[in-house]
Amino acid sequence: MLETDTDLFALVTDISGIDDPFAELETLAGVCPPDVRVALIGENREITFYRQLMELGLTEYLPTPLTRDMVLDQLRPKLLGEAAHANTDRGGHVISICGAQGGAGATSIAINLALQVAETTKAKVALLDLHLQGGETAVMLGVRPGPGLRIALENPMRADTLFLERAAIEVNERVFLISADEELDAQLDITEEGVRHVLGLLRQRFNYVVVDMPVPFPPSMHPVINLSRHVLVLLEAEVTGLRNTHALRSAVNNIAGKDRVFTLLNRANRAGGLPRATIVKALGSEPDMVIPDLGKGMTQAVNLGIPALRHVKGLRRHLAPIVREITGVGAERKGRLRRLLRL
Repeated sequence: MLETDTDLFALVTDISGIDDPFAELETLAGVCPPDVRVALIGENREITFYRQLMELGLTEYLPTPLTRDMVLDQLRPKLLGEAAHANTDRGGHVISICGAQGGAGATSIAINLALQVAETTKAKVALLDLHLQGGETAVMLGVRPGPGLRIALENPMRADTLFLERAAIEVNERVFLISADEELDAQLDITEEGVRHVLGLLRQRFNYVVVDMPVPFPPSMHPVINLSRHVLVLLEAEVTGLRNTHALRSAVNNIAGKDRVFTLLNRANRAGGLPRATIVKALGSEPDMVIPDLGKGMTQAVNLGIPALRHVKGLRRHLAPIVREITGVGAERKGRLRRLLRL
């Protein structure tokens, strides 16, 4: 095809399963015009392999399994010649969790999602609770936070690499909680610069940063939405949840310039909730993820100060699709993503 097609500007080819890809690439180079951008997809994740490919003049190489973010943020800009304008920040992935209504379970999902991401990927995960007053993350984990987070958010000049050692509470060997427990009458002065600085420190040290976000989004915390790869909006089968989900999607789009919202219907089969058909009609599509009502074990976990993931049957299984969407780990090679790529 390359011998006859002179209008091609980019080529993506899969080299998975090829014993000697360099020999095949040499053959490809003999027929591929020099101005064609060539990107490869393969199974090898070694950095030395990547460097050898880049030395050949290739545009990009991505190891499988692919995720939507890898295609959008790493592959697409380079194939379209937008690499100079693309975001080259390679810090940890930020995932924001937002409740579309009170009691939707956002904090519980944030905690257990952080634990399962770490368990699945073996990566380091930061759990950042930005509800500085009345936050529930520390309570649910049975720990007591200190003043470090507030100090860092109000005065970024006082936040350095030691901030993590002082403020981060070890949940397990891979997951660390960063939260606060300020008095309800405290006058906070959270700055946008402080939020950006704290998030930057966390992204330097952790592969994933799961953020329990206050709603509505305070202007000072807009950098979190801007840097989020995924914004998970949790709703229950209630009218207020549906209304607020639309408002949150619009807010994310206005702040970040594009829609990064994934809807998660929590306690989907709870008695007295709206019918599924009504929810789909109101949202305009099926929810991206669904978690059924898993019973009193979720409430018991909160009261005991332990993660529900340890003893609530089925929670791990229902979180697995969300973990795959975020990390790409565990996806079926021949399977399809739940949502289509929106390029």
